Amino acid sequence: MFARNKINIYEYSDYRKFLQDFYELEKSLDPTFSYRVFASAVDIDASLLVKILQGKRHVSSISIESFVQFFRYKEGKAEYFREMVAYGKAKNDEQVRKHFETLQKMRPAACRELDEARYRYFQQWFYPMIRSALDVFDYRGPEHAAALGDSCIPKLSANQVESAVEALLQLGLASTRKDGRVVPTEAHIKTKEHWLSASISEYQKSIAELAHRSIAETPKEERDISTLTMALDSTQIQKIRDILSEARKSIVNVANSMPSPICDSVYQLNFQLFPMMKKKD
Repeated sequence: MFARNKINIYEYSDYRKFLQDFYELEKSLDPTFSYRVFASAVDIDASLLVKILQGKRHVSSISIESFVQFFRYKEGKAEYFREMVAYGKAKNDEQVRKHFETLQKMRPAACRELDEARYRYFQQWFYPMIRSALDVFDYRGPEHAAALGDSCIPKLSANQVESAVEALLQLGLASTRKDGRVVPTEAHIKTKEHWLSASISEYQKSIAELAHRSIAETPKEERDISTLTMALDSTQIQKIRDILSEARKSIVNVANSMPSPICDSVYQLNFQLFPMMKKKD
C-alpha cells in the first residue's frame, strides 16, 4: 500500500475523514485499489466500509485492531487511532471534550496549533467579545492589553486580552493594519469538527452566567432583559425558532449598518427558548 507512509494520521482528529483521504490517495496511486480490496485487508464487509467512509457508521471495537494492523501502527500512532475512534463515537459533551483534549495532547505541536486556537475561541466567552471590541478600542499591541481589559465588563486581565488577540490573528479573524492598529476581519470560522457543539454549549453557559450577573451589576437603562412564559404546542416549536432566526438577521443588519467609528460599546444579545414543563402522554 503506497499511501500508508504518505498520509499523516496526526493531521486528523476525525478518523473517518482520515480513512476516506487514505482511500482516495491510495486509489490515485494504485488504480486497482478498491473498496473491496480495502475491506478485505481489514476484514470487514465492503458495504460497511463504504458507510464508515461516508460517516454513516462507526468502526466496531473488534475492527479497530484490524485497522491498526493494516496501517502497521506501533504504540503512539496505534493509540492515537484508537483515541480518534473513541472521540468519533463520543455521545455527550463531556466525552467529546475529554477525547478531543486527549487527542490534542498526543499530537505534535505543528499539527495541533490551529485546532487548539479554534477550540479556545469557542470555549472562551471573551474571545468573540474581544473581536468585536477591536472595532471600538484602538488596540495596537500588548501595551494596550491592560487598558482594553479594564474597559471590559467584567474586567479582563492583560494576559486574557493578549491570548484572545493572538488567537484572533492566528485564525484570521483579526488583522494588523499598516498603521499598527489591530482590527477584526470579515472572516468566519468554518468547521464541522465533532467538538464544536460541546464547545458552544460551554460558551452559552458562560454567556448565560454573564447575563445573570448583569441584572445586579448593570443599570436598567443600559440593558434589556425580559422574559415570556407561554403554553405551546411542542410540535410547532420550529415556527418560533424561525421567528427568532429572522429577528437575529434583522438585528445583525442594523448592527452592520453602524460604521465602526461611531460605535462605543460591545453588547451581548441572548435568545433563550427552553421547556419548563411537559405534559406526560
